[in-house]
Amino acid sequence: MMTRKIIVLLLAMAIFAPVAAQKRKSAKKAKPKAQPVVVVEETPAERLFKTMLPATAKVMFIDSTVVDKSDFLSQIPLSKEAGTLSTFEAFFDRPSQVLLGVFRNEFGDRCYYADGDTLATALYSTDRLGNQWGKPRELTEFGRDYEMPNFPFLQTDGITLFFAAQGEHSLGGYDIFMTRYDTDEGRFYRPENYGLPFNSTANDYLIAFDEVNALGFLVSDRHQPADKVCIYVFVPTTPRQSFESEDLSESQLRRYAEISSIGDTWAFGDRQSALQRYEAMRSQKSTQQNTGDFRFVIDDATVYHRLSDFRSPQSRDLYRKYAALAASTDTDERTLSMQRDKFARAPMREKQQMREAMLRLEHQIDENRAQLQKIAKEIRYIEIKIKN
Repeated sequence: MMTRKIIVLLLAMAIFAPVAAQKRKSAKKAKPKAQPVVVVEETPAERLFKTMLPATAKVMFIDSTVVDKSDFLSQIPLSKEAGTLSTFEAFFDRPSQVLLGVFRNEFGDRCYYADGDTLATALYSTDRLGNQWGKPRELTEFGRDYEMPNFPFLQTDGITLFFAAQGEHSLGGYDIFMTRYDTDEGRFYRPENYGLPFNSTANDYLIAFDEVNALGFLVSDRHQPADKVCIYVFVPTTPRQSFESEDLSESQLRRYAEISSIGDTWAFGDRQSALQRYEAMRSQKSTQQNTGDFRFVIDDATVYHRLSDFRSPQSRDLYRKYAALAASTDTDERTLSMQRDKFARAPMREKQQMREAMLRLEHQIDENRAQLQKIAKEIRYIEIKIKN
């Protein structure tokens, strides 16, 4: 009997021992292995974007047009009072390896341009002396931090310069930078990144302002196929406004910063009025005759069209002052017109404050008109005296 029990016990051990061993072996294999922690570091451009995001400018983009990159400079309908844009090849009648931008001011006596090749470019300024352009000055004060600078644009104040450049201060590719001219030192200050939404991780090539028509133009290849760019038309705001005081989520702010949809911005102003100004600019550009840079009547028999027509250097200086004041007055008149439209729709509690601002602007416009008449009279007196 004892022998039979021992045999049964041995058989049970033989059967269940491998199963138990197999369970222990399986349990050992199923033990998860520790996974390494992957730390993704932000790039300098990503950190710069996050820094700029809260200060994204609040801007109404009224329209956008996709054009060939090689032709975008000719597609921006600036008025003559804002200056002219052209390519290096067209302006200097010389070939270039890359697309280079040239800006000439409203008087036609100063231009800023880019020159160089695929390896490096630089910005230059030159003044017109009589019928010729003088020796160019390279804008070396910017330093090496702003690589491959291109597409300059000077505002009508004569001191605020915008341009595009690559480098460590850029979010990616080309960014728009702004600087101002120090009249005491005779050089430009250190440029600053113009921020969002004017810049992006794509290439942002040009920003231009038409103060007479209260419109701006931004050229970027964001969201575009190769060899295409988008010309965004927007309404500049002075002083610059941002979303910092508004309760927006990061995703909402990013949509504005990246210009995901221009329709998102149409609630920021009077889009229809701005579109009318834009269409008028386009129509004027398409029908504009090559009659000169401006039209200034001296007497019944004499009309000047170019700065070189003035015989007196004093007259040329006076006309520069006249043109700048005329452009500023036109801008004020358009602003006043828009304020009157808003006044008609504004609630009663806001009308008193708006009325005071409108009265101040009306007074400024009247003073400007009187000053324009005085300057024009002085110019005519000088020129007629020389003529006779």
